[in-house]
Amino acid sequence: MEDLADIRRKLEQLASDGRMDELIEMVLALLVRARETNTQLSVRLQNALRALYGRKSAKISVEQLALMFAELGSDISPTGSEAAESPACQTAESPACQTAESPKPDAPSNVPQPPERPKAARGRGGRSPLPPNLPREEQIVSVPEAERTCSQCGASKKCIGHVASEVLEFVPAQFRVIVEKREKLVCPACVEEGVVTAPSEKVMDRGRPGPGLLAHITVKKSQDSMPLYRQSQEYERYGVWLSPSTLGDWSAFGLDVMHPVAKHIMVHAVRSGYLRGDDTGLKVLDRDHPEGVKRGHIWAFVGGGLVAFHYAPDWKAVHPAGFLRDFDGYLQGDGYAGYAAMLRDDQTGEPVVPRERRLGCGMHIRSKFESAAKTGDARGAVAIRYFQKIYRVEASCKNEGLSAEQRKARRDELSLPVVDELYDWTRELHPRLVPKSPLFVATQYAINQEDAWRRCFTDGGFAIDNGEVERQLRRVAMGRKNYLFAGSDKGAERLAVAYTVFGSCHMHDVNPWAWATDVIGKLQRGWPMSRLDELLPNVWKTLRP
Repeated sequence: MEDLADIRRKLEQLASDGRMDELIEMVLALLVRARETNTQLSVRLQNALRALYGRKSAKISVEQLALMFAELGSDISPTGSEAAESPACQTAESPACQTAESPKPDAPSNVPQPPERPKAARGRGGRSPLPPNLPREEQIVSVPEAERTCSQCGASKKCIGHVASEVLEFVPAQFRVIVEKREKLVCPACVEEGVVTAPSEKVMDRGRPGPGLLAHITVKKSQDSMPLYRQSQEYERYGVWLSPSTLGDWSAFGLDVMHPVAKHIMVHAVRSGYLRGDDTGLKVLDRDHPEGVKRGHIWAFVGGGLVAFHYAPDWKAVHPAGFLRDFDGYLQGDGYAGYAAMLRDDQTGEPVVPRERRLGCGMHIRSKFESAAKTGDARGAVAIRYFQKIYRVEASCKNEGLSAEQRKARRDELSLPVVDELYDWTRELHPRLVPKSPLFVATQYAINQEDAWRRCFTDGGFAIDNGEVERQLRRVAMGRKNYLFAGSDKGAERLAVAYTVFGSCHMHDVNPWAWATDVIGKLQRGWPMSRLDELLPNVWKTLRP
């Protein structure tokens, strides 16, 4: 209360001295400061409540949008095909957006509508057939003995056929011990000399795992996010006790074997002319850190149809700069300030990716407006409606299988006018917003990213968001929830190797276990490094019989 007393005395002194202008300015400054503090606290509270109790999905239903527009005095209510939820970076459907200040009926849209997903048939006819490649065995079910004779004449009944149905059964996995017997040859005339022994085909000299087991451990750990201690428990149920530390050693060995392929994927991605990147945090044990745990970062880069992950011990720009040093194409990402600090050479100061070759992300821009809307500012729904129309164009291009040139023409005709409307509305609204409020942050971010995002529309081969990278980073997020942290920087680097090879397998619908089993065996048998291209998941899939 002492500070309020001091303020009161100061205001009374200004009033008594007749300095009313200074008094008004002081009161307004205090009110602005109080309003900013209140806004920040309200946003933090709403975000905390949403994180604790709310949905994690980035979707906003049409009902929510209708309520927000009702707050703005709009009587717009989507109907028909527009009554579908709109994810942040997927298909979105809605009528043309309009400003809150002057709502008007939606004009007829000339944007091609994506075809509706076929509805699954109900009842027994809706069952999907079981895969034909599954092994099948016949089980004959006989009629009970009491019903095998005719009740009228007592004659034995004759089989006229069978009623067939399928039962999907699960047979637990099993371990198999392969006893390797290496042949020894000797010349019968020279018994003491000339003995030769067949080379061992074991993939690990001082260990007993086969390539299939190494593949299973690494896939379960990185692709399925199963900690090693839980794998140990699973294996014990199958009758084999393997300690988590043993599994850790075997996992590290398997990933070290696959490291050349992961490195080749990185080179392949960087050589592409279009790269999309983003990062996420990962806790790493560190004895030198005051808390014993530091925050590392895993970067994901998608390019050339593959994904490459790169671990960095901190968030400094020097780490992705080293990865991208030889890159000379277009890089798509968010508003990370470190992109401007990534230099090829400290002496010349040349940026790795110049500003004119950096592409923005519509998904990041939209998410900030979505956050503003979900924290209570209904004006954020206006921007969301604009994005819905833009993504509806993208969906129609994808469903029609348009080429890059055709997609560019469609965007020029239908998307860019909506982008222009969005930014006209944003620039008009921004000066009137409360600084540091969620909507102010959203409009400021959109304005800062305008040039970079507009470049996405200059080539039909560019995506308008970084959605593929975000999907790849989900496996890192799942890992954080399960095994919590990496044991060391070296362990985090091995995780990046696993995410690289198995993420690339996922992009091409390649069975990661089958791929890893084959690749580990080949590499340990001396596969030539000059033929690493054949081990890339997309190439490996085409070479399989």
